[in-house]
Order: sequence, then C-alpha cells, then structure tokens
Amino acid sequence: MSDKKILFENLDYILRRMFKYSSILGYWGKYVWIEINLRDKDNEYKGYSGESYVLDKNKILDLGYKKICNSCRVIIYVSKYDYTENIYYFQYNNNIKEVRKNLEKIAEIAMNIEMTAIEVYNMLLEFGILNPLENYSKLLIYFRRNKPNYSEILEEINKSSIFGKSISKKVRSKEQPVYVYRAIGGKDGLSYPEGYAFSFWVYKQVNY
Repeated sequence: MSDKKILFENLDYILRRMFKYSSILGYWGKYVWIEINLRDKDNEYKGYSGESYVLDKNKILDLGYKKICNSCRVIIYVSKYDYTENIYYFQYNNNIKEVRKNLEKIAEIAMNIEMTAIEVYNMLLEFGILNPLENYSKLLIYFRRNKPNYSEILEEINKSSIFGKSISKKVRSKEQPVYVYRAIGGKDGLSYPEGYAFSFWVYKQVNY
C-alpha cells in the first residue's frame, strides 16, 4: 500500500468520524469544527491543544442567513495531549445534554480525530506537500450537515472523494491558510456534495 493511499485513507477516516460526531450532537452538530493548535502554551512542540466548537443555529438565524459571529460559537470540549508524558486531557461542556449523554463516545471520537489529523500533518511534511521550514500553527477540521436525513448524507460520503490544493490567497491575519483538503462528489462527481461539507485546513503563523 502506497504512503499516499494511507494519507487519503486517514482523511476519509477523519471525514467519517466527523460525520459520526456531528450525528451524536444532533441539533448542535449541524456545523462542527475541531481546531488543533500544533504547539503547547510554551510555544514548543511538547504536545498540542485542541478544542471543538459548534454554532447555535438560533443565533445565526437571528443575525441573518449564514452570518457567523463569535457569540454564536458554543464550545463542546477542550483537550490537550502531552507527548512527553503520553497523557491526553479532555474537558467537556456539561451544559449540553447530548454531550453529557454521549461523553465517552465523544471523548473517544475526539481523540481519534485529533491523533489522525496529526498523522496527516506529519505525512504532509514527509511528502514535501508542506515545507518543514515553515511555522505551521494549527489544523482546522470542518463538517456541516446540509440535509436532515443521515442515511442520505452517509450515502454521499460513500461516493465522495477528497482532493487537496495549496492556497496562495493572503488574508490579513496572524494565521494564514496554506493548504486545504475538501470532499467532492455531487451529481457530476466533481462538485461539492449536496448533503454535507468537509474540509481539512493547515495554517501557518504569519509575522507582519
């Protein structure tokens, strides 16, 4: 099995775990992000920190269709992994019923997604897709449900492919997106799926 095949199998695994995570969260899982900061709080590679957040759909509707604001975000969990001690820390939002009911499942899915995302990141460095001399800061994984029928979404996932591309467009921010993988499918096999959206982003630190 080629290394590139393993890379895309890992990305497909992340996609499927994100779908399961979104499904478990129910109402709260229509828009889901997992953010992985590649350095610890001392800015060293002794581990990573992560968090997952969703959007409160009622607040989005109040503000206007598809408008996203910081006040719409709801944290589901925060995490941290220490490479030196091989310890995984996980703290969840106790205020959400779906999280309380499915805590063990969510914690397991979160850790598996994060660890696999780190594997993907390391493979991108190994293959030369990312430049090892750059200061990469975070990974951002996004999943959105566009349909209420989970079976239809899963059917689309089974038919989808994942493609990657570099990003040259600059944004005025301390963190610049430099590479992204997205799911494609649709009726023509080339457009974005109708029932869901999935993307895996790599960011680097930018000094202005």
